[in-house]
Amino acid sequence: MNKLIQISVFTISLCCIFSCKTQHFETPEYGKNETEKVIPIRKVTNFRTVGNIKNADGRTLKEGKFYRSAHLHKLKRKSFDDFEKLGIKEIIDLRNSREIAQKPDQLPSENVYKNFSAFEDEGDQLAQAKKLVLKGKVNASDADKRMIDFYREYVTKNPEMIKRIITEILESKDPILYHCTAGKDRTGITTALILTILKFDKETVYNEYLLSNNYRKNLVQKRLRLAHTLHFLYPKMDLQVLEKLSWVEKRYLDAAFEEINKKYGSTDVYIQQVLGISDAKRKEYIQKFTY
Repeated sequence: MNKLIQISVFTISLCCIFSCKTQHFETPEYGKNETEKVIPIRKVTNFRTVGNIKNADGRTLKEGKFYRSAHLHKLKRKSFDDFEKLGIKEIIDLRNSREIAQKPDQLPSENVYKNFSAFEDEGDQLAQAKKLVLKGKVNASDADKRMIDFYREYVTKNPEMIKRIITEILESKDPILYHCTAGKDRTGITTALILTILKFDKETVYNEYLLSNNYRKNLVQKRLRLAHTLHFLYPKMDLQVLEKLSWVEKRYLDAAFEEINKKYGSTDVYIQQVLGISDAKRKEYIQKFTY
């Protein structure tokens, strides 16, 4: 039996050696200033509070008001007390209904849970896309384009839902947590919009966005190494697709803001007309969340 196992392992190793192409993974751009407080919550990744940064007027964002993370499907009961200590009363789930059905959040019963999805996965597109990736029908260039298109559409395709998301967060009286699946794209766009409303400059907004690469680094690198090791199972798959889908890039957030400017003329107009935030209300939010 041991001999058979050894032979099987040796065979698999050979398959991997001869079927896997040497893969070079690019180094992503990381956030330069790790100003945020990363909170270790077991089985939850990219969990952090947005704070300790100054806006264009020199006002500092209050820490412990906005929390962001990846999904909470594996949140342990032992961590429920951590939520209570942080004062989090409400959870906003930015995922679509199919994602939620597959990996529902595990939450303390006293937390208010709300789901605001900007668009649904019609016709099980996500599952179909995964099949195409495994078959090698999608390359890195395709993945890059899809990410850019996603960012463009997220801020403009369903403006009423984006308004609801932003309003729910900014009107919250207690600390609030919002998340998507990885806590980097939908959550990243949402955070970028909130910080822009609160008049933080582009450099600060983008640095906060890129911090997802810092805080997901070990997880992503582990997954990419595993995918490379097991590439012989799906030899046609372009591993750089996984790389594109794992990191955030400035160009993606650029695409969102460029689409806003293209469609509405400026971010300020978008904030007023789409998000329904007047100059007076904007000043009120700035006073509420900064000091």
